[in-house]
Amino acid sequence: MSDNKKLIKVLHITSGISTEGIGTFVLNTFEHINKEKVEMSVALATDWKQHYEERIKNQGGKIYRTAEIGKGVSGIIKHFVNLIRILKKEGPFDVVHSHMDFFNGLNVLAAFIAGVPIRISHAHLSVDKKLNRLYKRVYNFIMKLLIGIFANHKLGCSKKANDYMNDLGFQKNKSKVLMNGIDLNRFTLNRGQNMLNIPDFSKKKINFITIGRIDAPKNPLFIVEIIKELRKIRSDIHLYWVGTGSLENEVKRLVNTYELENYVTFLGIRDDVDKILSSMNFMLFPSKWEGLGIVLIEAQASGVPCFISDTIPNEADLGMCTVIKLLENEKVWASKINHYINTESYNKSIKGELRKFDIRSTTKELEKFYLSTSSKDI
Repeated sequence: MSDNKKLIKVLHITSGISTEGIGTFVLNTFEHINKEKVEMSVALATDWKQHYEERIKNQGGKIYRTAEIGKGVSGIIKHFVNLIRILKKEGPFDVVHSHMDFFNGLNVLAAFIAGVPIRISHAHLSVDKKLNRLYKRVYNFIMKLLIGIFANHKLGCSKKANDYMNDLGFQKNKSKVLMNGIDLNRFTLNRGQNMLNIPDFSKKKINFITIGRIDAPKNPLFIVEIIKELRKIRSDIHLYWVGTGSLENEVKRLVNTYELENYVTFLGIRDDVDKILSSMNFMLFPSKWEGLGIVLIEAQASGVPCFISDTIPNEADLGMCTVIKLLENEKVWASKINHYINTESYNKSIKGELRKFDIRSTTKELEKFYLSTSSKDI
């Protein structure tokens, strides 16, 4: 980059900018980045309208579309070709920052072909239970090789995510952990404020919340099983479910089968998660795998203790998480949760731990990273 160039031009590539962890990270980064130093645009590998799309556009951000990669090989080829075209036509870009897990390999290859000097693979995935399938192991190996060859910088939301996705072991350019930042000003430790606009809410109940896409990694069917067993122990519980996903209908059918309709409320996608969290008692988060689990940071910032699986990276536990082995059955989970409700309380201050997740600090660190890497000859 020449010395007189003042603006670093960055293209973030993602499969979506909705309320899930990656989408929230991209939105938070866009809203807090110093726009006098960094011009940030987003390329979406989907045809579907995204929850945060207009919010970015209304603040002057550019949104590009490549192709819907969910359409199989044809969609992937179109994405690859269109991404190269966008990079050449709308550039020159100084940085490509890819957030699509192992698919980052194809994105950084496209960026290399288009002549983008800084190519970042950002790891948001720490394990994939589908690796018992041969095609998945081959795919991951090829993509990890592409990341190793064509990504000249690597970031991860946790050490576990970096170790799994980005590091080949023999390379000199090791990965860097960059915490997924949140807007701490939105979350408060002032508990008990009933600012909710949701049905069935009662302060007299023990209110649980789970947040995330209703897809396999979040273990949604197991969540229903836990609530079923917990309901057998006590009748004063209620679960609020924020999110949508491919297993939503199956989850709702299971809720109906177990006659839990009066104990589970589906809220869909919400923009007021901070307000909802401030009135919750506990978070339930038995994920099969997570890159980090940014909603756990939001929950703890709001003073909500969390019950989590042992697959969650250590960085997500700021001191308010109770870890239960994922291999334990729903009865054990329910029993341990009930024991905690009856015997424990949290009065621990986590303000020091929270600072490293402040989006202002995270964005400043990322901005510094862009500027320092762009000032070097790659």
